[in-house]
Amino acid sequence: MTKFLHKYIFQGTILVLLTILLTNCSSTRFIYTFAEKYIQDEIKYFLNLNEEENILLNQEVSKMVDWHRTFMLPNYATYLNNIADKIEVGKYESDDINKLIEDGRSLIEETIIGLTPYASRFLIHHQMVEDIEFMEMKMLTRRQKRIVELSKPKNILYKERLERLTSNFERFFGNLNKSQLLLLESHSRLTLNESRIRFHNRTLRQKAFIMFLKTKPSEVDLTSYLNKLLLQGHLITNPSYESFSEISLKKFNVLLLNMIASSSIMQREKIISKLRGYAEDFKKVSGEEKQL
Repeated sequence: MTKFLHKYIFQGTILVLLTILLTNCSSTRFIYTFAEKYIQDEIKYFLNLNEEENILLNQEVSKMVDWHRTFMLPNYATYLNNIADKIEVGKYESDDINKLIEDGRSLIEETIIGLTPYASRFLIHHQMVEDIEFMEMKMLTRRQKRIVELSKPKNILYKERLERLTSNFERFFGNLNKSQLLLLESHSRLTLNESRIRFHNRTLRQKAFIMFLKTKPSEVDLTSYLNKLLLQGHLITNPSYESFSEISLKKFNVLLLNMIASSSIMQREKIISKLRGYAEDFKKVSGEEKQL
């Protein structure tokens, strides 16, 4: 459950620093239209709901998506336009990237703090032993599947990681030049073990969440705990993970700076166009009424 909530927040939040590169601009509005159904299905996977609980879930998710659409998408649009502005005038040095990252973190924090009350309002009704055992079993099933994926030979994991990274950058940059491809190869090798570290941390976070839920917290306490788990989870599970996250982020910053520095005028124009396209889509979606 915590993995899903964290995943949704990050995917919905700004497409921060190129995680946005999963779709083309014209499909952003289409995908957001179906976000509500996706969220409902993911939560239903982790919780054994009856008909009445399904209705309550649908109501809470609808409220959550409406809030996110109305209050956060315009902020994401502004953020993406700010990135485009900096690239357009050639301001993409280390300090500029760091400032954008801090702005992105602020948006993530604002999003999490806004969404967790909706999650708590629903989860507070699922603290019975059988509810928690069901959730724990579903988390274990997902983790076992991930263990299988991470057990592939290193050369396969490297190839898959490189293909994902290359595909994502190509969606933004277009065709990559030789030096850019070499940068992606190097980064993929350098960060190959990061998935295992993140998986281990996610496991600790899920177990901590289950333990806390067993204490039958109040709605207020549950919201506070979710905020801390998602924003400062290392304080609950593994203090050393903060250092790993910072180092990992710095590695990606270096990659991003080098990729932009080696980009052509045509590539930068494509990046700017993509960013502004997403921003425009976000503005339009934020002003639209929900379509079923």
